Amino acid sequence: MKTVFSSTEEQEQEIASLVTRFYESVFPKYFTESEILHFREIGVLEPNQSSVTYLATLRDAFQVMACLQVLMSILDKQKREDFMEPESEKLFQHNITLLNECGIFFPFYYDHFSSINHEANNEMQMMDIQVANQYLV
Repeated sequence: MKTVFSSTEEQEQEIASLVTRFYESVFPKYFTESEILHFREIGVLEPNQSSVTYLATLRDAFQVMACLQVLMSILDKQKREDFMEPESEKLFQHNITLLNECGIFFPFYYDHFSSINHEANNEMQMMDIQVANQYLV
C-alpha cells in the first residue's frame, strides 16, 4: 500500500495560470491564431483523458508546474539570444517528456519553437483577450 498526497487547490490554480500564459503569451509568438484554436480543440496542455497517468498528486502537480516554468524560461532565453544551446534543447525535450509522462498532452518538439512566426505576431494583435470593460468605443 502506498500513501500519496493530493495536489492543493493553489497548485491546480497555478497550473491553470501557467497554461493560460502559454496560450496568451507563448503560443502567439510561434503559431497563428487558427493553429492556437486547434490546440485548444485537441486539448494541448490538458490532462490526457484517455490515460489516468495524471492523478493530481502533490508530486505530479509540482512536476507539471516546474516543467511549464522551465519551458517558458527556455523559450524566453531563446527569444533574447536568437539561438539555442544544445544543453537547453536537451532540457527542453526532457521537460516535454516529463509533461507527457504526467499525462499532460504537449505534442511539440523544440523544432516547433525554433523560429518566431512573424505572421503569428501580426495576428497576435487580433487574438481574443479579456477586455477591461464591456463597452466598445
